[in-house]
Amino acid sequence: MHLIYFDESGQSGNNLADAAQPVFVLAALVVPEAVWLPVEKDLQAAVDKYFPNRPEGFEIHTTALRNGGGCFRQFPVSHRLEFRNTCLKLAHQHGLKLIYRAIEKRRFQQWMQSAFGPGVLINPHVVAFPLVARVVDEYLKSLPRSPLGIFIADENREIIGDVEKSIRLLRGTAGSLRLGQIVEKGFFIDSTTSLVLQLCDLCAYSARKKEE
Repeated sequence: MHLIYFDESGQSGNNLADAAQPVFVLAALVVPEAVWLPVEKDLQAAVDKYFPNRPEGFEIHTTALRNGGGCFRQFPVSHRLEFRNTCLKLAHQHGLKLIYRAIEKRRFQQWMQSAFGPGVLINPHVVAFPLVARVVDEYLKSLPRSPLGIFIADENREIIGDVEKSIRLLRGTAGSLRLGQIVEKGFFIDSTTSLVLQLCDLCAYSARKKEE
């Protein structure tokens, strides 16, 4: 079994003219069950090392980490960058795979208008999800014994219904988008309770900045 953590970066809903976030990224962090606990333990050790006097409810929130917001305000940029790099190295050391889709919002908006006419709005997350999910499914099939996977995502009330519907449809379709390796439904959890989901957020943000 593989745990597939989903998170996005650059989410502005149907506002596709956000100059501060021109690119939307949906990322999936693939974590084999055999390394899940070691990954969590190493992440916890990194948090304890870099932020020993953290407040209750501490979260690796990438935007705050980068900009020095909230509880990260007291730490210099070099300290925060070192922590970020440590987390990304942990993902690499444990052999985690990152699969993502980047959508340039203005081009996406132009495509929607040309394809459907004015007034039609589609959240980029809805479009990116089946594309990322299909690649995840193909990746799982390519592994020895073709392990199954389960999707875990942050609680995003704006798109939960659409994602759930997509999973049901893609598991039942006979076409090339079929999710043959994905079990059960999608699980939506509070990101503050999962260090691995917070690592996915960090990876998604890094991918978005690279694309931008």
